[in-house]
Amino acid sequence: MRNIWIYESWRLARFVLPALLLGWVFNVEVLLLFLALLLFILHQYRQFNKVYKWLGSSLDADPEVTGAWEELVYRIYRKRKRSRSRKKNLSNMLRRFQDSVSMMPDAAIVLDKENNILWLNPAARQTLNLSNDDIGNNLANLIRMPTFVNFLKNAKDSEAYEMQSPVDEKESLDLRQMPYGVGQRLLLIRNITQVQRLKSMRQEFVANVSHELRTPLTVILGYLESLQDSDDLTADEIKLQLAKLQAPAYRMNQIVVDLLLLSRLDLDVPADLNDSPSQDMQVLLAMLKKDGEQLSQGRHTIILKNNVTVKLKAVETEIYSAISNLISNAIRYSPDGGDIIIETRLDKNGYQISVSDQGLGIPAIHQSRLTERFYRVDAGRSREVGGTGLGLAIVNQILRRHDARLIIMSTPGKGSTFSCLFPLSRVQSDAQD
Repeated sequence: MRNIWIYESWRLARFVLPALLLGWVFNVEVLLLFLALLLFILHQYRQFNKVYKWLGSSLDADPEVTGAWEELVYRIYRKRKRSRSRKKNLSNMLRRFQDSVSMMPDAAIVLDKENNILWLNPAARQTLNLSNDDIGNNLANLIRMPTFVNFLKNAKDSEAYEMQSPVDEKESLDLRQMPYGVGQRLLLIRNITQVQRLKSMRQEFVANVSHELRTPLTVILGYLESLQDSDDLTADEIKLQLAKLQAPAYRMNQIVVDLLLLSRLDLDVPADLNDSPSQDMQVLLAMLKKDGEQLSQGRHTIILKNNVTVKLKAVETEIYSAISNLISNAIRYSPDGGDIIIETRLDKNGYQISVSDQGLGIPAIHQSRLTERFYRVDAGRSREVGGTGLGLAIVNQILRRHDARLIIMSTPGKGSTFSCLFPLSRVQSDAQD
């Protein structure tokens, strides 16, 4: 800084000293001194004007100035360059943040102090039925739900709040807001409908397990108490009482076995397509037909319509369990004398194994929930025929582990058809070759 002042002093001297010398020679010192100072001021004004115009431009080309003005331009340029770099970095960080938030499945909205929308991600548009045209508008005016407006005004930072979706009353939302930037807030909205549904299913499952186990356990305890309190029972009467204990004990054991199987299926890694051995379905279906005939004991006609020769990449015990469950259900819920048909088909959609019965059928309202654990259309009839309410849940889980799906078609009064559809990627067949 000191060098600049020295430089400017010498520049002023170059204007003043010649003027004083000439003025002394011609005896007009004051006039020439005045003219010299005027020229110096005009020169400084010209330098100032160049810097002023340069400040109003993009600052790409430096102005042609000298002395203190050159140093001033250099320092301004350096500071503005740093500022540009910081702004660019902040802009990149903001863009990366917005890109990251845009990919979030949860809705995110940036609000100012007055609840005006500054920015929102695609999930927010879908969750709250908003659009980019709503940016700048007050969110409380766009969603006129008293509970939501009260949340925006009174909710504490990071405090969770649940409410119905303004778009779909069947859906539930979890809302949180937190400070974001200067005088801004970030509103996060998560759809918790599925979480609440799973929580409800878990509670229902625990209640059903307790009920299913308590019923046979109550019967067993009742008979045991009667045996304990009766001292004059004969051996035949004791055997009769013990025989009555077998059915509820077997039922409890079957429930526990099915629950353990479901737990193992949930925890085990699904069968890998490349590592799965090829199962000869012709042999497996023949075994299933034979087992079905033994279970039915002549009360039904088991018909196998195996139309294709297929080898399936699958775990034999799991596939056997799935088809066996469908056959045993058909036997349980079909009247005596009816036909139970096991049929296979191979087409562009995949390999399908169907089990059809001539039972009472299932109303459409129940069909979507049949694979839920312990769900029954008629709980009393299910217990009467010995069902645990877990069979179709086991079937569905096994099929999912094999990239397959369960198809249910049923008409009340005409019977039901349960089909296992496997993708072609798991099929080896002569028809394909």
